[in-house]
Amino acid sequence: DFMKFREFKLERLFARYETKAKYRLSQVACAGWTMKEILDMADDECKKWWDELSLGYNDIRGFMPLCDAISTRYETIRPRDIIEVVPEEGIFIYMNTILDPGDEVIVMQPALPSLYEIPRALGCKVIRWPLEVTSFGWKLDVDFLAENISPKTKLLVLNNPNNPTGYIPIRPEMERILNLADRNGTWVFCEEMYRGMEHDPAAALPSVADLYLRATVVGGINRFGLPGTRIGWLVTKNRQLLEECASYRDYTTLCSAAPSEILATIALRNADALMKRNHDIILSNLELAEKFFTKKHKKLFSWRQPDGGAIAFPLLNKKFDVTEMCEDAIENHGLLIIGARAYGMPDNNFRVGLGRRDFKDALPVFHGMAKEMEKQL
Repeated sequence: DFMKFREFKLERLFARYETKAKYRLSQVACAGWTMKEILDMADDECKKWWDELSLGYNDIRGFMPLCDAISTRYETIRPRDIIEVVPEEGIFIYMNTILDPGDEVIVMQPALPSLYEIPRALGCKVIRWPLEVTSFGWKLDVDFLAENISPKTKLLVLNNPNNPTGYIPIRPEMERILNLADRNGTWVFCEEMYRGMEHDPAAALPSVADLYLRATVVGGINRFGLPGTRIGWLVTKNRQLLEECASYRDYTTLCSAAPSEILATIALRNADALMKRNHDIILSNLELAEKFFTKKHKKLFSWRQPDGGAIAFPLLNKKFDVTEMCEDAIENHGLLIIGARAYGMPDNNFRVGLGRRDFKDALPVFHGMAKEMEKQL
């Protein structure tokens, strides 16, 4: 009874418009490093691995020095609690391993389409748990969870920091969420690709995998500026679940690309320096974005300050349709903007990526568009 997947709108939009785009206002990825820059950071051990690397099949269990390096990004996780995956593959494997048709799943919204689309395609009952807008920014109504979660709820899906809003719950909220899951025997899955990229260091939370025994998280190398290595990981303290995910992976990628594993190991051994460069780019772009949305064009847009990650999700004035704005942007201005419908939502929000150096070049183009639209207000 395997159901068909709907189109992954978000990625199809990129595929369709990438060649037309001179500027990518909605790109979530951080600025990438060059191969030379990464290899120049390698310690002697990594240099030796790189020079002597055999391009045969590598260890199915993963590259142990990489798993060691990944485990240092967590508080209580050991290398044996980790399997390497391509990040998107990790979500696919986990959902297929844990879910059966008819299971009830609660998913935070908005979120990466695979987080709700895979459960739907597997025949699950999906309850959307919406983020709300308050005068302070984005907020999760934990009372909504309390009313909707029950012993029937197989899985709760979180995303922290949230893509596309940049929302991060505060520690007491996260503890209450996990207590509710615990009381109902619910598994938790959290997409944590940008954990560690909090705009205020005080907002940092431990990984959900450190806080809850029935949690699994997906992480990856994207925030360090190496998304092209396609290295990510699933982390859980549940041995049996990890083994089941590992055996499912025999049907997908089987093992990681050997050169990618070494590049990722070098990156993680230099993680703080890599993160700092990308975080500095994000924070300076955040300042530009704030000025743009709250000072120059506050009649046209409502700005919601993100708490972390490389992304924000402002709202376009309801006099205009965000999908039409996105089409006009790409067709007439070479500007790639992703609207809320790519996230399966009818709202008038759109995604702004803050991680790239060319953000400052894209803004003047958007400024010209905004001025034209404001004449109609």
